[in-house]
Amino acid sequence: MTFPKALYTLIIYPIELMFEIVFSIIYKSSGNVVISIIMLSMAFNLMVLPLYRRADRIQEEAREKEIKFAPVIKHIRQSFKGDERFMILQTYYRQNDYSPLNVLKSSVSLLLQIPFFIAAYRMLSQCSILSGAAAGPISDLSSPDNLLVIGSLAVNILPILMAVSTGLQSAFTPATGDKSQQKMMMIFMPTMMLFMFYSFPSALSLYWFLSNLFSIVQLHERSHLLNVIPLVLLLNLSG
Repeated sequence: MTFPKALYTLIIYPIELMFEIVFSIIYKSSGNVVISIIMLSMAFNLMVLPLYRRADRIQEEAREKEIKFAPVIKHIRQSFKGDERFMILQTYYRQNDYSPLNVLKSSVSLLLQIPFFIAAYRMLSQCSILSGAAAGPISDLSSPDNLLVIGSLAVNILPILMAVSTGLQSAFTPATGDKSQQKMMMIFMPTMMLFMFYSFPSALSLYWFLSNLFSIVQLHERSHLLNVIPLVLLLNLSG
């Protein structure tokens, strides 16, 4: 068994299977595809909430360490060069139990999303129930939404909303390390997600858009406006 195959079997497939089971149960109960996608998104976000809370704590610890050590590290880099700078930095890292790889902890939440994204893509792309299923103005959830037509050009709106929500999620996430890097990620990530999702089935864009909204709600639990967004979307699309 190859390494990618082993990763899929051990990590992705169990998540994909849970997606299928939960979606089937909700669809049999509601008979509504849109409600099933919304509830699937909420259900899985609730299931992985403890993981994300742990990831938030890891990121917060990383942020505190970077803030604490940043002035000294900056001073060393400005005051020394070459091998001398390298040796002094390594000594400082060792004395303070710090590693430059600490910055990778700021990406824990993103890394957690990858297996769920792959599982959601596989499940929703292969789901026969979605073929030809309509959701309000979306005529087929198994295809791009084509919600806006300008002349002969069809524009997919859901991937744009998903990209915007990705940017908002990044903006609401507490900064870890260099703020300029976070600003760059706020531009890079939504742009990358927009290109990735643009030709994907609209069901997947809807699912990920809802997941982003749920994450934003968790980041701002006291915001009453955000708490009603999924309900408003549910009423509009299922009506």
